[in-house]
Amino acid sequence: MKRVTLSQVAAHAGVSRATASLVVRGEGRISAETRAHVQQVMQNLGYVYHRGAAALREQRSGVVGLLVTQLSNPFHAAMAVHFEQTLAEAGYLTMLANTFDSPERERSLIRSMREMPVDALVHVPTSADRCEDAARLPNGYWPNLALTRRPHADTAWIGQNDTRGGALAAEHLSQVHDCRRLVYLGGPEGASVRSERMQGVEQAIEAAGGHLVASMTGHASVQGGLQLAERWLDSDISTDGVICHSDIIAFALIAACRQRYGHIPWPIIGFDGLEESALYDPPLTTVTVGPEEMGALAARRILALLDKREIPQEQRLDPVLVVRASCGCHV
Repeated sequence: MKRVTLSQVAAHAGVSRATASLVVRGEGRISAETRAHVQQVMQNLGYVYHRGAAALREQRSGVVGLLVTQLSNPFHAAMAVHFEQTLAEAGYLTMLANTFDSPERERSLIRSMREMPVDALVHVPTSADRCEDAARLPNGYWPNLALTRRPHADTAWIGQNDTRGGALAAEHLSQVHDCRRLVYLGGPEGASVRSERMQGVEQAIEAAGGHLVASMTGHASVQGGLQLAERWLDSDISTDGVICHSDIIAFALIAACRQRYGHIPWPIIGFDGLEESALYDPPLTTVTVGPEEMGALAARRILALLDKREIPQEQRLDPVLVVRASCGCHV
């Protein structure tokens, strides 16, 4: 069946093709009655707007690409929702894809998005090569912005002050709960977020006369958290406080401790500040780095780039420690 054209819509509606085009784009001074009539004809005929053809004519598709490592990560999910909402208010669509932290898949997705084409790219770099394809884009060709993990490329970046976040968690455990032997659980090997958080933890606990006695890498997912928790509980390393790379890993560790011991042996702090953290049993003490704020800010920044306005080359969001019962505090 042949695709219905805009000229056919205009002929059936008794208007010019230019008027039908304005109705499609939501532009122009057209009466509400005429606009409604043309839209009804489009619906009756089954007309579908050919965004690709329009993009070639106008040199803009109205679509922004968003790459995250994995949408099953609740932090990325919350960030993506607020990113999409903010872009939608400006009339843009979001094309979302998961890299699964694979550099090869990342490069393939970037090529596909360039071919679509999308107007701009916002991405969480993979832990391995941090979006080297984006680094090869000619300056000014394609607005792009990195989130959370610092990119190798000379790309604008929004992240969190992870060194300060790690320090906040370690300072609370050492100063309030007298912990001196801390463990850091989770996060992919080589990721800048993990290394910076651990740096903050080490600096704070050593200043208190203690040590980071162990760290283990692991995926920030339910299954990854459960596997990591079992590995840790099977080890013979002594600790008096645990900092988890994500709230999900902290949830998994608490569940594993309950199953094995019937209780939680040490104070536990998570990262991300997920809404679910307040509802967990016990409610989770967490370092929040604002996925909602980051998603909305990223959308505003990429819109600014699309409008050819300058943005900060780097912006770090300051984390906040939300104290609840999982660390042993009575709040």
